[in-house]
Amino acid sequence: MNTTATLFHALLGREIDTEAARGLAGREPLAAALELLLSVEVTDRLLAQPADYHHLFVHRARQWMLRTLLPAADRILDLGGANAPLYRSGYPHPFTQLVMVDLPPDDRHAMYRDVPVANAPGVSIHYGDMADLSAFPDASFDMAWSGESIEHIEQEAAERMIAEVFRVLVRGGVFCLDTPNRTLTEIHTRGHGDGFIHPDHRHEYRPKELRALLEEAGFEVEAEHGICTMPQTRTTGTFHYADFILGNPITDCIEDGYLLFFKCRKP
Repeated sequence: MNTTATLFHALLGREIDTEAARGLAGREPLAAALELLLSVEVTDRLLAQPADYHHLFVHRARQWMLRTLLPAADRILDLGGANAPLYRSGYPHPFTQLVMVDLPPDDRHAMYRDVPVANAPGVSIHYGDMADLSAFPDASFDMAWSGESIEHIEQEAAERMIAEVFRVLVRGGVFCLDTPNRTLTEIHTRGHGDGFIHPDHRHEYRPKELRALLEEAGFEVEAEHGICTMPQTRTTGTFHYADFILGNPITDCIEDGYLLFFKCRKP
């Protein structure tokens, strides 16, 4: 079986037919793969079992977010970033310094304990509590990033973290973060224990709640977006996994996103 036929079988679950073989003949493997991935037939297969694939669409939407919504910055503080470092997650801009702040492996949730810490030129890791940034002087970073991390600490610790981020940023510095939208995760977990979507989460925020915390710390919210639009879920109040596949990766209506994204600036 040639490469195209193998790819066809893997994506569509059937043998390649004559018409498809003719249409894909001579295509580069990547072009052939993209044509199949974007086909109606693959979409139909995904929609038949959307719960099995939804996390891949969350990952895709977050890549778009990191590539299009985060600004360029020279000195970056990556909070809780050891598991998925910003610079390896799609952030497209060059930088001089990136410091990850995360707990030592033995203090992390079991799911993240054995994840190796990546490194690269200009990248370092500071093992510690991201709500305690006393190791860093005032105005020592141009941007701070909290990627899916604020929900892993208690609310009081989150308030300290935001205040500390404000302190270590230069004037005009930017704080960006994303986190699950409790308005939608509440629907997601309804009838399944009514808890949070991950066992290590301590608090999941509603848009108004997190916006207030950021502004109370002194930040000006410059932009906010919803990540992974959930149109059917929002309209019906019933959770629809198909939204991950059919919804837009990014929306200007933060309430509609499965994840919340804020871009804030220190005045």
